[in-house]
Amino acid sequence: MDIQVLILPLILITIVAGTIVFIFFALGYLRSGGTDEEIMPYKAKPFLFSRSEHEFLIVLNEQLDSSRFLIFPKVRLADFVEVVAIKAEYQKWWNKIKSKHVDFLIWDMQNNKIKLAIELDGRSHESDKMRERDDFVNKMYAQIGVAIKRVEVGSDFKEAVKEIGLNLSDV
Repeated sequence: MDIQVLILPLILITIVAGTIVFIFFALGYLRSGGTDEEIMPYKAKPFLFSRSEHEFLIVLNEQLDSSRFLIFPKVRLADFVEVVAIKAEYQKWWNKIKSKHVDFLIWDMQNNKIKLAIELDGRSHESDKMRERDDFVNKMYAQIGVAIKRVEVGSDFKEAVKEIGLNLSDV
């Protein structure tokens, strides 16, 4: 058998395949705006905290003993709650916490543990969906042994923080 008969089809197949691959890459490059960097649909939010969260954090910082306690705002439940369900149930319970967060978590540096979770409850917490969420979260905190304090938005934050400060030794 003549070797040229085998080589010519292989060369043609290689050229066609290479051309197809080049076209796919070129189309992808052009769709991305013609640059090496992909433009992503993100922008920085103007604020990390709502007005109430910011006001509460200021009061909390002023009145809490910073040599003993650290304040962690907006912590995902999944960052400090472990799902211990068996494989068949794991995903169900993981899904219930993966996108939820606590407004403030108070860390006791002396004892190296969570001392208190704080939730600010505004008008949104009056809806049936939020009541259901709050019930679930309250049960979860009881299950993991972390105290939770709910503070109403619009209440006297200084009084609420003063009460929290007095109660931290009891929590």
